Amino acid sequence: MAILSEKTWDRHSNPWSGWTRALTMPLLAVGLYSHNLWLLAALIVWIIINPMLFPAPKRIDNWMSKGVLGEKLYYKDKKYFKKDLPTLLNALNIPTALAFLWFAWNQDLVALTLSGLLVMTIKFWFIDRMVQVYEAGL
Repeated sequence: MAILSEKTWDRHSNPWSGWTRALTMPLLAVGLYSHNLWLLAALIVWIIINPMLFPAPKRIDNWMSKGVLGEKLYYKDKKYFKKDLPTLLNALNIPTALAFLWFAWNQDLVALTLSGLLVMTIKFWFIDRMVQVYEAGL
């Protein structure tokens, strides 16, 4: 959020950036489940550098680009804790993601799968709210 420069936000709004970050979730499950520290290290590096890797998109008339640009608008006031649905979704995703990490590391496949689906559902719901923010021009 505040850590991203204007240029990085532009690059991150490339849908390839958003969708390849979303695909990190199943790979994270594999790395944790198999206790593959090399894969986990590579994924952490990937998550950090991903917003800078892709060029700014030629078009932003797609769901993922609007979601990223909506997030940029949403946080432009530097208030990260608001009394609204997106903040609630982010707050709910913290324990859900921690459970996902725990279940993956402890190789509980059913709980891992269910918690992973819940993490992604909450994340995509958040992105969808950011699309609404973008379209409202807030």
